[in-house]
Amino acid sequence: MIISFGLLVDHVLDALIVDSEGRVLNRTTMGEDLFWAIRGGGGASFGVIVSWKIINEKTLKKGASGLVYQWQYVADKIHDGLFIRVILSPLTRKTIRAKFHVLFLGNAQELLYVMNQSSPQLGLVAEQKACFHFNPYGGKMGEISEFETPFPHRAGNIYEIQYSVSWNEEGEDVANQYLSSYLNCRDVDIGVDGPGNATYAQASVWGRKYFNRNFDSLVQVKTKVDPSNFFRYEQSIASLASVHSI
Repeated sequence: MIISFGLLVDHVLDALIVDSEGRVLNRTTMGEDLFWAIRGGGGASFGVIVSWKIINEKTLKKGASGLVYQWQYVADKIHDGLFIRVILSPLTRKTIRAKFHVLFLGNAQELLYVMNQSSPQLGLVAEQKACFHFNPYGGKMGEISEFETPFPHRAGNIYEIQYSVSWNEEGEDVANQYLSSYLNCRDVDIGVDGPGNATYAQASVWGRKYFNRNFDSLVQVKTKVDPSNFFRYEQSIASLASVHSI
């Protein structure tokens, strides 16, 4: 719901970071410049983020009562190979959560046919293992200045594309492989820093594509808090001090 609430970085109240000198800093001790930089500027460029304190927006998904109402009229008549269990439980003192557990003896296309015959209003479709989600911008995203956080792509952008994949293998080791690949993924096609201490010119090739005019501000923060460029990787923010010291 980025239209209603914006990005997660727009709701960060505080953070703990370990800097290049080994100090553990919170928002007060790190200062507002560094606090601004780590909220969308690639926290790994400035230190090790230990924890975040985030505002939790209260939301309520409505419409479960309509699904339960529909279920009681079709659950025992749908198909002999389809079992749908409804579990109702209190979410708060005033709201109820409905969960639907489904078992079906058949393939995806057969299930779609059965469900679309009995409950066409659900509009069920079969998902492939890889898909694209087009998340619309606007609303809150356009109300927040591009300089409020390092992430500048707000007003004037129509949507973002989210890539989604799934896998059938089981086990924590398998999941960790995919999670590690995602966490370490960098869009290196737009440019990378050279080996060692990257120059401002090298880093700005990709940095301006990511951060637009916010890149220069990130470089200033990096130069101040990590002048020796202790925290660096393929696309880390460059430190002017480390370049000048070569």
